[in-house]
Amino acid sequence: MRTGRLLLLSTLTLASCGPLVEEEAALGERTDALITDVDLDGIDDAFEDQLAAKFAPEVRLAPSTIDWARPANVDWYLARVHMRFDHSGCPDCQVLALATPTQSNLSTQSHATKGTFCGHTSTVYSSNTSRKEFFLQPPDDTVHNGAPSTAWKVYVHSKKSALVAGGYDIQYWFFYPYNDSYASVNHEADWEHITVTTDSAGNFQSAWYAAHSGGNRYTASQLKWNGTHPIVYSADGSHASYPTAGTYPTEVSGFDDHSYEGGPVWQTWTNWVNVGEKGAPRNGQNFIKYGGRWGEVGELDATSGPQGPSFQGAWNSY
Repeated sequence: MRTGRLLLLSTLTLASCGPLVEEEAALGERTDALITDVDLDGIDDAFEDQLAAKFAPEVRLAPSTIDWARPANVDWYLARVHMRFDHSGCPDCQVLALATPTQSNLSTQSHATKGTFCGHTSTVYSSNTSRKEFFLQPPDDTVHNGAPSTAWKVYVHSKKSALVAGGYDIQYWFFYPYNDSYASVNHEADWEHITVTTDSAGNFQSAWYAAHSGGNRYTASQLKWNGTHPIVYSADGSHASYPTAGTYPTEVSGFDDHSYEGGPVWQTWTNWVNVGEKGAPRNGQNFIKYGGRWGEVGELDATSGPQGPSFQGAWNSY
């Protein structure tokens, strides 16, 4: 019998995920038809989309008088950058001209390294591997301000939970064109996220709020809510995620994060997309196959653009 699946789906009160197709077995037993699992993660696509919509967070940003670096979306950003290749000690090379990077070509590029006298060698790297030499770069600082609020989008990744047996992790990734962090540790492009963990029936268990290189896990009673949507406070400049407005210490002594009330309220359930998996993207979100940096290469790794979500350790953990 399919009572476990029917019970699991009946606990969700959001928009229908489509009809369940059932067929009669020879002896009259009801059996499951094949589920749809485009991204091959072992989770019914319709079910993970229901969870994604149910728990999509409300993000409260700092007031514009305090923080000017706002969110954007991937396609908006790609239309305003070019792709370059970092040759340490030699001039960089352009790989894709300004405004030509797309979700389709982002992960299909290749480029040779440089050797003695800065001549290209026979060693060629591909942009669909974890190579930080590839990077995206805006032509000027205006892109750093982010997109109009109507263009903000959250990127969802679902996986089976390692924390709760039979449960699920729903990750919500936020993209900002700029991280204006503390102590001049700023950089172009910023990927932040939270992860909601549920039990096998889709009931909330806890949420991980990422902050810099770490983060914290919270129970339902430790969070603020808008219906089924957990509220996230995005820190001024760094965009680290916190459960309330306030001041939070960071790993750098003397430099704190600050989150506020009174700024823009981003209800992410109005504009989200399920990206699927790196090996099998969903909804045309092929950007997750790109392994390079999303911003300019700085003097330090901490002042350089980060890699995308699927090339970060959190993708398969928190």
